[in-house]
Amino acid sequence: MNRALALAGATTLAAATAFTATPALAAATVTTRVANLAVTPTTVTKGSSITLKGQAQKLAKTWTATPGASVVVFFDADGSAPNTAQRTLKADARGNFATSMAPQASGYWSVQLKATSTNKASTSTRVYVKVTAPAPSRGSAIVMPKGSVNCPSWAPIKGNASSHIFHRPGQRFYAKTHPEMCFSTPAAAIKAGYRASKI
Repeated sequence: MNRALALAGATTLAAATAFTATPALAAATVTTRVANLAVTPTTVTKGSSITLKGQAQKLAKTWTATPGASVVVFFDADGSAPNTAQRTLKADARGNFATSMAPQASGYWSVQLKATSTNKASTSTRVYVKVTAPAPSRGSAIVMPKGSVNCPSWAPIKGNASSHIFHRPGQRFYAKTHPEMCFSTPAAAIKAGYRASKI
């Protein structure tokens, strides 16, 4: 009987020892950061590309590169919407990453390093990129800045917005006209609601 109790006690002790010997999963402890983040250009025509690049780093007495780090690019449309992930990258052997994007709207770009079993997650500062409308294609009308005297060579016809009259090169009032609009052809001016000058 005593032997049976002793065996049962030994079994219970062994089970308890086995249970407590299994280590708990450790929380990530290493601090990380996105260093040297560059987003260029910060003003771009819609449809053109921007480049995001930087370096993933971790703190080990000093800041060192984090090879192969998982990097997520985020975009926040003009600050009016939550950040949305756009692309996931892998840092190279030196911790560097780079990618090109073609933004369709103005807004904030940022980069996040994903957490691992040892490294903490971190997020970069946000960089604002302004997206402008593309210039009118050649063959159509172009709006001229206030005070303009000359039209571009591809759209030489001057349009006067107040009278809705257009003047062709060589006509009497062509040189004196300060155009609000310029047109590539008389047909383009007429389509826009202008009529030809008679002199």
